[in-house]
Amino acid sequence: MDLELLHFFQYKQGYRYNSDSLLLADFILKEGIKSEVLDVGSGCGIIGILLKKNISSLDLNLLDIQEENIKLIKKNLEYNSLEAKVFCEDFKNFNPLKKFDFIVSNPPFYRQGAQLGNDSHKNISKFREFLPLEIFIEKSYRLLKPRGILYFCYESMALSEICALLEKNNIKIIKICFVYKDIKSKSRLVLIKARKGVKSSCEIVAPFLMYENNHLSDKMNEICLRFGIKSYDI
Repeated sequence: MDLELLHFFQYKQGYRYNSDSLLLADFILKEGIKSEVLDVGSGCGIIGILLKKNISSLDLNLLDIQEENIKLIKKNLEYNSLEAKVFCEDFKNFNPLKKFDFIVSNPPFYRQGAQLGNDSHKNISKFREFLPLEIFIEKSYRLLKPRGILYFCYESMALSEICALLEKNNIKIIKICFVYKDIKSKSRLVLIKARKGVKSSCEIVAPFLMYENNHLSDKMNEICLRFGIKSYDI
């Protein structure tokens, strides 16, 4: 049987989705997700659309601060024959009438010490000053239902800050996975599953290697094949 492809339009110039979003979507699907979902900083909609395509029953809500991204999200939803609610709003000021069972996000996490470029679309999507970690976690707590789950990825070197802010906001990490380029590299990314208002222990799963012997690892190849994505520049 032929693999059904998902089609994604993205801007030739500007921020483009990368493997981080694919890794997070795979992590979420393996852990489980259902009911009312909010995807924060959706970009072209890659994470939310991957989740919706695999779990059609999701009540999906996609939020992004940039109008350019909202156009992409709507185009990608329509092209893939999927439905979701779409919001063009700053997450810091987002005050919906409902709360969510799950919040998912690949938030901007480049530090302020990194050099801002001339492309505002890339800057807003990449640099944490446009959505500081403390605000992201505080707002997620307020918008999650009791015992709601927050899935997100972030740079590994920020883990101590992440743990402190989650604890401050009564959100507990219950599963964590460190991502490595290869066996010789330091972890660059961490995938996190955290739950509001619980005291569960934290499970650290096996590390994820993107490359083995200078080739994509079997696990990374499996993810690429599973999602079957075809991208188009506009």
